[in-house]
Amino acid sequence: MTARLASWRNELLLLGLILVAAVWASLSSPFYLNAGQITYSLQQSIAIVGLLALGLMPVMVIGEIDISLPAIMALGNIAFARLSQGGVGLVPALLVVLAMTTAAGLVNGWLVVAFRLPSLAVTLGAMGAYRALALLLGGQEGYADFPDSYLGLGSGSIGPLPASLLLLLAAFVLFGFVLHATVFGRLLYTVGSNSTAARMSGIPVGRVKISAFALAGLTAGLAALVYIGQYQSARADNASDMLLFIVTAVVLGGVDIFGGSGNVVGLLLSLLLLGTLKNGMGLANLSGPVQTLVIGLVLIFAVLAAQFRTWRGSLPGWLGGG
Repeated sequence: MTARLASWRNELLLLGLILVAAVWASLSSPFYLNAGQITYSLQQSIAIVGLLALGLMPVMVIGEIDISLPAIMALGNIAFARLSQGGVGLVPALLVVLAMTTAAGLVNGWLVVAFRLPSLAVTLGAMGAYRALALLLGGQEGYADFPDSYLGLGSGSIGPLPASLLLLLAAFVLFGFVLHATVFGRLLYTVGSNSTAARMSGIPVGRVKISAFALAGLTAGLAALVYIGQYQSARADNASDMLLFIVTAVVLGGVDIFGGSGNVVGLLLSLLLLGTLKNGMGLANLSGPVQTLVIGLVLIFAVLAAQFRTWRGSLPGWLGGG
């Protein structure tokens, strides 16, 4: 039992921090303890970011990074806008956009693998390229006129719960199955733990990496539809400020920045923690820069905590090492 609890140490810590953040938020504002308010706040703060973070997770599990996901989502937003203007129905438009964003992620992965380039550099360039493509498609002026069918996923509800949150939960269940109960998921973790050993074992490392980037692009396309429904807006600069939140959620959730570890439960809990903090700070009337500062400090803390666990494992026992 002790060993099992130790293996879930990060998740238990996150759960405790969520409770602490909720208590702080309730003390900061009398409006916090309201089910409708909490649900609406979570829809606004984690529905879109959660999908992008979920897509980033497999990429980080293999030891890579993709900072172009918000830009890919913005490109998807503009594509949805142009298709809606052309009278294209939701289903064919969704298929087109998902194909486009998946291809964008696939290109990122192919460049990383084929030319053995650092994923940070590749996706930094891709971020600018995809924003530029969105501008060329008309994203500078922006679009705000969408048919109701395009808005349902981001603004509609199923019973008492927003459809976007239910979609996010369904995506977590699906990703949890793929990552933790399929051969593809095991390959992701194997490549992330030691790509050289994986290659020598006959694992197609390149194809696994490209697949992870393509999967991230797919989630960005889905997030694009949620974004349109939630904000009823499509511009080339959409989601330009989301990257910090996305990376923080993944790292805080226990995904090693060097690859090979992490699970979807930790990611879900980290999103709930960050959403609770953001909600509490908003109700406490803290300014946007202060909220960004807090999220940035959380990211630094998460990286330092992960690094400390690595250092601790190499220390002798009398210094607290493992």
